[in-house]
Amino acid sequence: MKLRTVLNELTCTDWAEGKEGLLDEDVLLVSNRSGRNPSFAKFLRLRQLSELEEVGFSADPGEIVLLHSGASIPAGLRVSGSLVAVASPEAFVSFCSAFDNLPVRAAELNHLRDRMFEAFLGSYDLPQFAKSSAEVLGNPVIVANADARILGVSGDFPVDDTDLQRAIVEGHASAGMDATPGTEGSPGPVRHARNSVMGNARLQGLRWATSIINYHGLEMGRYGVVEKNRPITGFDLELIDFAGQLAGVLIDRLGAAGDRAGAGSSVLRNLVEGTFANVQTIRAQVLLTSLPLDVSYILFAVTGRRKSDKDYYARVGTMCSRALQNSLWSASEDRLIVLAPIGRGETAGYDGYTRAQRCLSSNKSLMTTLESNGFSLFVSEPFDDLLMCPGRYREAIDLEGTIREPEDGRAYYFWEHRFAALASSAGEVDKLEMMLDKRVVAMAEYDREHGTAYLQTAIMGVRYPGSPADAATALNVHRNTYFYRLNKVRELFFIDLKDGDDRLALSFSASIMGNMEK
Repeated sequence: MKLRTVLNELTCTDWAEGKEGLLDEDVLLVSNRSGRNPSFAKFLRLRQLSELEEVGFSADPGEIVLLHSGASIPAGLRVSGSLVAVASPEAFVSFCSAFDNLPVRAAELNHLRDRMFEAFLGSYDLPQFAKSSAEVLGNPVIVANADARILGVSGDFPVDDTDLQRAIVEGHASAGMDATPGTEGSPGPVRHARNSVMGNARLQGLRWATSIINYHGLEMGRYGVVEKNRPITGFDLELIDFAGQLAGVLIDRLGAAGDRAGAGSSVLRNLVEGTFANVQTIRAQVLLTSLPLDVSYILFAVTGRRKSDKDYYARVGTMCSRALQNSLWSASEDRLIVLAPIGRGETAGYDGYTRAQRCLSSNKSLMTTLESNGFSLFVSEPFDDLLMCPGRYREAIDLEGTIREPEDGRAYYFWEHRFAALASSAGEVDKLEMMLDKRVVAMAEYDREHGTAYLQTAIMGVRYPGSPADAATALNVHRNTYFYRLNKVRELFFIDLKDGDDRLALSFSASIMGNMEK
């Protein structure tokens, strides 16, 4: 049990610590000290302030001494070390009697902590944890992230508070709601206190207890409890702090802390690593984020000119998320990965490429930010199924490796560099060789040896089907020369551009070979 919990339960009205941090120390509630002091907690001893003034003493190693000073702490009193002066309306005898009754309550607190931890272990998302933890606390609970987005709600809140009810429905706490706990319980003082605090102000006659959720040094949100069904005691405040710590673990796992926390999405990391077992799990996790379901997506990599680290890419992630609404990002030492929605199809055909380019290229805020900081985008194929994230992630990385000298602020799309990425990802020479039609390879070799242009002529024949005049113009030759070359292509290399399969083989092989030479 924390020392601050003991002081709250003993109804201490004021206290003065001998050194900072004593209130957060774990203490043992025993009347008589015996045996060795455990490393995880300190013994607690009660003395009267008058004894200190008469004979003087200090706390022994491994213990904290509470100095009962009466109804108020004398002005100008200074204590040091592990001494804590406390003010209480109770006489010292009654104060000691109340202390002797605490072990029973401590056992109850330990039981509730165990139940809270079981609630955490049995929760796979924040709504479920809010529900389970509210059952342990016996009061309504709200869990919000660092961006004031409500992640979980459980219990009956005042129906006549329209602002609160609207916030719960919309899933986002307003600025006014953020200050509901009042002067003492509002986020600012709670951050300073580093523990849950009861608010003096009341919401529709009900008090709030607020705990700021911190995890790995990052503020990830707040855990709020309304004193509606039962009074919130000092024991409850410690339990609320514990629940806030557990909520922080869940928020970190789900990547739901929000941009203000400066942390990337672990949901996105799990998606690109393919660790989710099924679609149902994915949907449950994505519902905790701002990413919409049942739309199309693109996944892109962001890299810069200079050598950057994970913290730098995390800062870039916050900029991208501000420019791209409802996107998820995850930073690594090498790059930033972003998953962005591009809406639903608008035609009977396929408009995914158009929607993706419109989403990015028309976003002046995003492109200006990237150009100003020397970054480029490498965009995967659009997709509808989030189970495809690992493959689309691979596409973005392959495309990144293909574009050797990217321009600042430019978006490179996989579908525009498909053959280059394919040639780059094939890797081994024998695999590339398997992809090529040997008639096209022979044509290229013949051109190099004899200074002819049969391959280029055949390519223009495919590019301008049924338009020999346009093909000849593109080659800067007479129409008769163009027809002569096509006849030689058929005669020497057995490729007939009137045959659909031959046209496909030529186009594919020529594209791969062209990108192999870059």
